Amino acid sequence: MLIKACNIITHISDDEAANKENYMEGLNYIENLYNFLNHLKLAVSLDLVEFLPSFKGKYIVEKLGVASSDKENEMKIFILKSPLFLEDTNVREIVKQLENICENIKRSDNILTFILK
Repeated sequence: MLIKACNIITHISDDEAANKENYMEGLNYIENLYNFLNHLKLAVSLDLVEFLPSFKGKYIVEKLGVASSDKENEMKIFILKSPLFLEDTNVREIVKQLENICENIKRSDNILTFILK
């Protein structure tokens, strides 16, 4: 799941070479993803969530001229989509499991955005 999630969150353009470069840069921050997944799986099955692109490596965004934040550059933002997120009970359980490592968790319909400390 770690490699699959990393592939998805680092996909930032239609240019596969840029995506590969972003993926390689993302490996420097893989510990953040690993820690996030370990906390998340305590609240929800990872098979029931879909990762969305969220990592924008510092060097590739400079090369592509894409705006990004420090949190995006350090793999501290994770965006997930799931029909489970429509249920308040599920979201409360997820927040409970991740509140120690997240500074903010935002919900928009069936999408949750996690911002790590």
